[in-house]
Amino acid sequence: MKRHGWAAVLALTWVFCFTARAHQSAVSNSTSNADTEPGYCATALSNNDAWLKQMQEGDELYRAGNYDDATAKYVGAAERAGLRADHDFCLGTWLSNLALAYSSRGQYAQALPASRFSVHLFEEATTSDDPILARHLSQLGTLYAHLGRFRDAELLYRRVLGILLKSTPGRQLEVLGAQTNLATLYYDTGRYTEAESLFTEVLRVSQEQLGSTHLGVANAMNNLAAVYVAEGQYSQGELLYNRSLKIDQVTPGANAVDRATALNNLGLLYNKETRFIDAAGALRKALEIHEKELGPNHPTTAITVMNLASVYANLGRYQDAENLYIHAMRTTEETLGPNHSQYALLLNNLGSLYAVQHRFSEAEPLFERALTICEHTLGPEHPDTAVVLSDLAEVNYRQKRYPVADERFRRSLAILENKLGDDHPVVAKIMLKYALLLRATKRKAEAKQLEARANGVLAKQTVHDLSKAVVDVQELKQRY
Repeated sequence: MKRHGWAAVLALTWVFCFTARAHQSAVSNSTSNADTEPGYCATALSNNDAWLKQMQEGDELYRAGNYDDATAKYVGAAERAGLRADHDFCLGTWLSNLALAYSSRGQYAQALPASRFSVHLFEEATTSDDPILARHLSQLGTLYAHLGRFRDAELLYRRVLGILLKSTPGRQLEVLGAQTNLATLYYDTGRYTEAESLFTEVLRVSQEQLGSTHLGVANAMNNLAAVYVAEGQYSQGELLYNRSLKIDQVTPGANAVDRATALNNLGLLYNKETRFIDAAGALRKALEIHEKELGPNHPTTAITVMNLASVYANLGRYQDAENLYIHAMRTTEETLGPNHSQYALLLNNLGSLYAVQHRFSEAEPLFERALTICEHTLGPEHPDTAVVLSDLAEVNYRQKRYPVADERFRRSLAILENKLGDDHPVVAKIMLKYALLLRATKRKAEAKQLEARANGVLAKQTVHDLSKAVVDVQELKQRY
């Protein structure tokens, strides 16, 4: 079948999920740190009703969005209870648990003040190399990552890893969690070579320490697979995704959200390979789990909704795709804010949907807004930034604004060739789009040269991958 011009570009703007950012996998409720900190916290709570009441008032203020007054309540409660020195653990743990409760609902901005104050208290109450402090620094780093503050997150992740590597033996699993967080950040910022190296090490050590059928190994496989797919190594990515799901299916106590993450990622891979039946099936299963486990208004659920919308767009179900994109945008804006990189990806995908329908005047401002956000949150050299730039360039080309389109295509390709290499399929597809502009501006020799390079890259796709690209669109529309 003939694919629309924007369909292939959407691939890089879909979001792959990662399993087991270190602190999240253990989150179940607001008391998730209760068993990991000194036991006198529970004693302080049970023996001081006035202190507890003031803490609960602070919690209510947090829920109402009044963060400054809530923090004041927490400080007042600590003073009233006479919490000093080691008792700062109690207040710090309370705040950390509150931050975890918000994070579990995807309310990262609301969690941030509590986590920052918690870290401050633990820095006052512990030494700079205490593993307990590392746990709370990791939580704060992950919040920064969710909010697109990648530089702040990386500084904290590196600090955490340094603390754990210097601490007493027996903390190998915590080290693996810290390495996973750092590798995920590398992926988020387009540093795929660094991400692959670190995820490979995490998988190797996980298999040695936990055994080949442990759920932690399944998570490590899922994470490494996402990097392989980003690098265009689709067959290797699919192999690891399926191995991860097989472990999940046969292992007692498997986490449903982790299974949904693997299904989401596998669905994205199938979509890249134009295996739309398989893609829709995997994403529907992932969405069902996310809605049940996280709720319909969680930002992770919104990611799966966005990815399913992309499948519908490739099927030509434009209205269904638009409805899902708008729903996901509303959820993301409410939970992460309108300046988050995830919101930018939604803007870009909706713009791509409009562009496929030749609604260029509606698409252009969406791409421009997405580009501004990506440049600010991800940086001007990030692959996602480059993809948005190429999508905007294609709209400019369709509008016959050739000089503007030319400059944006060149910038996009320069970034992507630097980050992904000139033999990546996404780079090749953008080369072919740029070649159309070159032909339109009577630069046929340049166009032919670029087309030859791009077609050479695409010809390297394995027979296995190419055989899956033939689908019956009518069958797909009937089934989904």
